[in-house]
Amino acid sequence: MKLADFVAQFLVREGVKYVFGITGGANVHLFDSLDHTKGITPIFTHHEQAAALAAEAYGRVTNNLGTAIVTTGPGGTNAVTGVTAAWLDSIPCLYISGQTRFRHTARGKPIRQLGSQELDIVSVVTPVTKYAVMVDDPNKIKFYLQKATYLARSGRPGPVWVDIPLDFQWAEIEPNQQLEFKPETFKEEKNPAKSVTAQISTLLQLLKTSECPLVLAGQGIRLAHAEREFAQFIREYKLSFVTSWSATDIMPANNSLHLGRVGLGGQRGGNCAIANCDVLLAIGSHMCLTITGLDCDNFAKNAKKIIVDIDPVEINSCNVTTDLAIESDAKLFLQQMLAIAHTKKPTVTKKWQQQLSHFKVLNAIPTTLTAPKGFVNPYIFMDLLSDELAAGDTIVVDGGGTVNYTTYHAFKVKPRQRVVLSTGICAMGTGLPESIGACFANGRKRTICLSGDGSLQLNIHELQTIVHHKLPIKIFVLNNEGYLAIRHTQAAFLNSNFVGTDKKCGLSLPDYQKVAPAYGVKAIRINSIKELRRKIRFALSYNGPILCEIMVSPKHEMLPVK
Repeated sequence: MKLADFVAQFLVREGVKYVFGITGGANVHLFDSLDHTKGITPIFTHHEQAAALAAEAYGRVTNNLGTAIVTTGPGGTNAVTGVTAAWLDSIPCLYISGQTRFRHTARGKPIRQLGSQELDIVSVVTPVTKYAVMVDDPNKIKFYLQKATYLARSGRPGPVWVDIPLDFQWAEIEPNQQLEFKPETFKEEKNPAKSVTAQISTLLQLLKTSECPLVLAGQGIRLAHAEREFAQFIREYKLSFVTSWSATDIMPANNSLHLGRVGLGGQRGGNCAIANCDVLLAIGSHMCLTITGLDCDNFAKNAKKIIVDIDPVEINSCNVTTDLAIESDAKLFLQQMLAIAHTKKPTVTKKWQQQLSHFKVLNAIPTTLTAPKGFVNPYIFMDLLSDELAAGDTIVVDGGGTVNYTTYHAFKVKPRQRVVLSTGICAMGTGLPESIGACFANGRKRTICLSGDGSLQLNIHELQTIVHHKLPIKIFVLNNEGYLAIRHTQAAFLNSNFVGTDKKCGLSLPDYQKVAPAYGVKAIRINSIKELRRKIRFALSYNGPILCEIMVSPKHEMLPVK
């Protein structure tokens, strides 16, 4: 069997339905094999960064293996942003690169390059992958792929990278004589099934004496496939909870115990709950700086803090001082808590319940917010958009500052909705490619892309990918004439010396009402509150991709982020 055919069939057996990438000289055999293999489809983007981000979003939505194939040299380096996004957010992804012929690789020689476009991509991506390897023997391809996919999904998930030299791709191999990887012989840094009974006993005592308990839900819950257990845990223990950005869709906003998102750019109610609780139980969240703020000592200042995390390094590196650390997979922890829920439930005081009800009200966006003539207040837009979306919709948020702050301040999650944002890297330009990956992941159903006018330009070419596949992606663009969030930073710290953030100071952007139609995408614009609901509904019901610009004042003030 041709090695490239084996790779394609291996991916099918692993449940991979789509592979994102760009054809290049060093990966043509891989894509040729994919083209001849049933049950798997290559999706070609127009930049490897977009392919890598689409794979990351696909892995995020499915909680399974997102996959991309790139070529050697620049193909690999272009993909690093997407790989890093998957690494920082613990998303299971497999990245495969073609490499120059094996005999043309430098392989430890003190030279910079030997083969055409050769680059030691393994050394480049090793810091942002769980496992990275160049295949050095065609008869080991099965071993390397099995080990890579096992590591991508096991323990704390993350991306892996397999680099395959070009001459190995066409090599003939005997599948039944391949060396195999045996997971039982490989031990990761920890065992997620370890008992945490003693720590749970201490936790229950803290909850028993608490008057104002609160749960912080993090991405680790979804990574552990523990969404159902978390919902049952909250219901059984009657504990109110807040979420990190990455766990914003863990439960709908209308749940009576859901107090909103916390941290920088979080919601007022959620942050007030954090400030006033006396016990904070963080499940699957390592309480990073975007949650705690820079003044870590004052985060949940009066609370006993408990962290539940699968990664002991994250526990030991936590920004806040914790009173109890439980090293555990979130699902195992929740299952153990549920097993004793009938006898060990804490009591929540009436006073705290009243406070929590008040905090939840603080999350509402004031209907009195206004904007200058010719503009729309983005908070009013986001509040109204969330009302108009349906349960089960997928919403992708670009990493640009203004749009993600606005979304996480104002958006109200409905049942079964998924909200996608690569929160760790939070890069401008992620919106379009992640929307593509998310759309394929949700069965090509309606997908909402939220972007800023500055961010959109970074991967604008992916409009062509959307059009080519006729994806029902609705792109809402907050147009504030450049980089509004950076202008706020320049105003606050640089005496309003604006540089590179709008047309007046060196940065110009195209007219998207002309650009989108050039790609074959319908484009509309919203300039006033009066037409807001009507045009949102038009965009959402439009048969095909559409770009809807919301004109925002370039002097718009963001709501407080603390």
